[in-house]
Amino acid sequence: MGKFTGIDRYTFCIGAEGIHCILRELDPTKTNNAEAQEQVLVVGSLQHLNAGSAGRMTAIPDSGNHDFTALNVYNRISSISLAFAKDFGFKKDVAAEAPFRLIHQTLALGGLPKDNRPPSFIALSYCWHNPLWALDRHPANLPSVAVNFSWPISKWMVQSLLLERASSHEGIWIDQCCINQDNPEEKARTIGFMNLIYDQARLVVVVLEDVMIDAADGDFLESLMQKCSSQGLTGSSVVLESGSVHHVVRLALKIFSARWFTRAWCNHELLVSKNHVFLMGVSTTHENKPRTLRMTLFFLGSLIEVCSSYDYTGAKDDYHPELMDQYQKLRQRGFLHIILNPFGLGAGYNLGNLDSNSCTAHYMKSPVDTLRNLSKFGATVAVDKVAIALNIVGCGLYYSGPERSEHDCGLFLSILALAAGDPTVLCCSGPKYKLSCEQSTVSWVQQPGPLDFAGVAGSKGTHRRLDHVPSFTFDQVDLDLIYLASNTDTTIRRASELYVTHARWFLDGCIAMSKTDAMFQLGATFLQAKATKIRIVACALECGPRWINEAAQAKTSADYPDPADVDLESAIRVFLSGYEKGDSFHTLVERYRHQYEQLTDFFETLTLDYVSPIDALDWSPAWLSVGPRDMDRILFMCPSDAQPFTAMVPTLLLHQAYTDCKRIFLLSTVNAAPDTWRVLGKSLVFGLGDLDILMLEPSKLRKGQKIIG
Repeated sequence: MGKFTGIDRYTFCIGAEGIHCILRELDPTKTNNAEAQEQVLVVGSLQHLNAGSAGRMTAIPDSGNHDFTALNVYNRISSISLAFAKDFGFKKDVAAEAPFRLIHQTLALGGLPKDNRPPSFIALSYCWHNPLWALDRHPANLPSVAVNFSWPISKWMVQSLLLERASSHEGIWIDQCCINQDNPEEKARTIGFMNLIYDQARLVVVVLEDVMIDAADGDFLESLMQKCSSQGLTGSSVVLESGSVHHVVRLALKIFSARWFTRAWCNHELLVSKNHVFLMGVSTTHENKPRTLRMTLFFLGSLIEVCSSYDYTGAKDDYHPELMDQYQKLRQRGFLHIILNPFGLGAGYNLGNLDSNSCTAHYMKSPVDTLRNLSKFGATVAVDKVAIALNIVGCGLYYSGPERSEHDCGLFLSILALAAGDPTVLCCSGPKYKLSCEQSTVSWVQQPGPLDFAGVAGSKGTHRRLDHVPSFTFDQVDLDLIYLASNTDTTIRRASELYVTHARWFLDGCIAMSKTDAMFQLGATFLQAKATKIRIVACALECGPRWINEAAQAKTSADYPDPADVDLESAIRVFLSGYEKGDSFHTLVERYRHQYEQLTDFFETLTLDYVSPIDALDWSPAWLSVGPRDMDRILFMCPSDAQPFTAMVPTLLLHQAYTDCKRIFLLSTVNAAPDTWRVLGKSLVFGLGDLDILMLEPSKLRKGQKIIG
């Protein structure tokens, strides 16, 4: 789907499943059927939910032993702090004790099996009503319809929810109704199994109660999908006129403005489930009958495709500044990737299994990365994000401790993650955590930085577990380090003024082109932190055109899927040759447009993703050689030369699987102790220099080094 640039024809796609958006008219006379009342019944324990059973409830065989890794992780954190370890428990220990309740219709009970266990169930995903957020249109509950509970959603949504059941025998799970809210222990245990519940639901019904579209908009969306369906059900599409494109974008952004898309638990429920439908209210018809719009995840993904390809700067209506702002907020929350790729955790990654092997296998999803993603979403209680992260990672533990601050949650989860072998804890380069809100002591553990996980998208967010877990406490970690260089010698090089001049000429030219020609908007990205970016490019130029070309081709295939088509060496040479001859930058761009686009793409990626300026630190780029060849150069960020520092890299991060986790530690000595260091910061590294080979040089290895806060 191409970018919409004012052309009045556009496409809207539909997949093989058929119609993905329908209007459903409700019957007000059936919202209070006294003969078919609902009640909450205990149908078993959480132990009866088994991953891979497609919503059917079957027993999990009791192995009689804890998962080894869960026990190992727990023992490690116990050795650090017993008080800390008491905040966590084993899921297996409580699975049989935690009741599993479902909502049933009383008329259907007679047809259930003898154990009153339904063949399957659906789960509700919604936003809790509270004093700060409540609906004015409908009552928040319907006590007259229920026997021993109150519906937490509006009556029209209740009727739509009931219509989603495969039969009257199918159960419904709603957290507010099926968890004893007055029992803290039951709440903590069930929260630890939310991934299992949503994974095993036959269907997850998402209710968007705080947004409503009018009848005409509902008719428009339904007609759009019917048009798709009439043209064929397999990968078909309809052509949209320009006015329809504006209409689709406005409606899409209104749908995505729903509060549900901002909440951490809702994000979790979407991630861990397999089959979803979304329900939203539509204004009543002239007959005053309420209606709901039923949408699938595929339909929402199609809406996002239109939004992401839409040219907001060229929109010819009065709404485009507001639409652009709404779209940017949606992107920042990260829901675009989740909805377009709801199974991004990877094939075979089992979220629901009580006997989860995700931490005992070679690869695991990072709890720290998961918590970083959750920071974009809201949660009433900070520790909920710890519970969510544990559920997504699936390490066999659940959180049962008191409420804590976001700061403490991040520190605790980082410590637990390292105990589970998560390498990303060592690569995090953000601000340091403090040991507690009451103390000023700083931990060695750092918060995730903006680029710490930028390169893991291609690996679906998973990392190879550390070969062994280093000894660590809250305030110290023991690492074997490889010595690279110190700024007290001459091996760390800054860019010379000649290459700074070349870099400034090129980036200034890119910025100028972006001001005069819409085709070159990419150049505007060099405006922010321009001085530092000039020096990053200058260091790269000083390392040489051939080094740039080979280093770029050696980077991940996600960045350069066809390395043979990227000849940065020739592109650099033609532009520098033109500079020496006095050719204007504009003339060179017109003459070598393809080469210009390649260079601009590379320098943007280099200065944004590979070796980015560090906002909180006044650092500058440098390069050094780690081998005898010109190709053995690496580029990184480091403190100014006025501050003594030593550059080292942990041997644990030199595994070939940790390309995106590899960090250079910039360290300072502590009280002249030869084996104790304080971290000034960490830098990403770019280049062909093989740091792994340094492990073969005994003079470079520093064993048992203590890293403190």
